[in-house]
Amino acid sequence: MPRLVEFSIDFLHRSWNWLNDPEIKSLTMTPDFTKEEQLAFFEKLPGMNDYWIRGVVEDNIPVGAVGLKHINTESAEYWGYIGEKQFWGKGIGNFIIQQAITKAKELGLKELYLFVDEHNHRAKQLYLRTSFRIDSPGKMEKYRLSL
Repeated sequence: MPRLVEFSIDFLHRSWNWLNDPEIKSLTMTPDFTKEEQLAFFEKLPGMNDYWIRGVVEDNIPVGAVGLKHINTESAEYWGYIGEKQFWGKGIGNFIIQQAITKAKELGLKELYLFVDEHNHRAKQLYLRTSFRIDSPGKMEKYRLSL
C-alpha cells in the first residue's frame, strides 16, 4: 500500500533522475534545471508557506512525489508524479491525488487546479475520474476541482 513520507534529500536525488528521464520530463512538462537550482529549491522548502510536498513510497521503495503549490486562502495547484515506471498503472496516482485533495480540504481550500500536457492521456483519465473538469483545453490543459 502506498504512503506519503517526508520529502527528504533522498527523494531530491531520485527526483533528479526521474525528472530528467525524457518520457517523464515530457509528461510532467518539467523545464530544464540544474542540480544547484534543485538543491537551492530544497533548501528553501522549510520557509515556503505556500508549498506542501511529500515523497511517495510503495513497499518502502521511493516511487514519486506529490505536492500543492501556490497555496492561498482559496486554492492551490496540484502536481504529482510516479518516477519509478514499474509502478505505473498500479493505482498510486489515484492514491496521491486523493491525499492531495485531503490536504487541500484540511487547509480549507475551495479549489484545486492543475496543468497537464495534452498527450498525458493516463493522467487526464485519472483527473476526470477524480471529478476534475477541463477548464482550458489545449497543449497545456488546465483542470479544476471544486472542493
